[in-house]
Amino acid sequence: MMSNVHIPMTGVIAFGVFFILGFFLYATMYAALGAMVNSDQEAQQVQWPTMLPIVFSIILSTPVLQHPNSQLAIWASMFPFFAPILMFVRVMVETPPAWQLILCVVLLIATTWGLLSISSRIYRVGILMYGKRPTLPELRRWLRYSG
Repeated sequence: MMSNVHIPMTGVIAFGVFFILGFFLYATMYAALGAMVNSDQEAQQVQWPTMLPIVFSIILSTPVLQHPNSQLAIWASMFPFFAPILMFVRVMVETPPAWQLILCVVLLIATTWGLLSISSRIYRVGILMYGKRPTLPELRRWLRYSG
């Protein structure tokens, strides 16, 4: 039954690239989250901002599967937080133009680099604030202090 399944080499390469880039993107987001909280319970309460893009990507994958070259599919797959899932879906259904793949990869790398910078600033100050749960204004101050 599985002998009729054919996975193109572009799909295998796209899976590797978008898996690694997506892993680093979300790992930096979770690193920032980990630096802001003091316990597992607090982390569970504030992790929804990092989970929301993944949930939206999965919801948007159905229209992208049906119309891989629609405006929704193109722009949603370029958005860095949706790209690891949606661009891979587009590659598997119908390979997008090379410029879209390159732009998507560049945006993912730039976003990961920016989030890494922000995460390191939050960690630098957040590690010293043990026992105190930060508010949004305090996070802004942390970013200013460490910058």
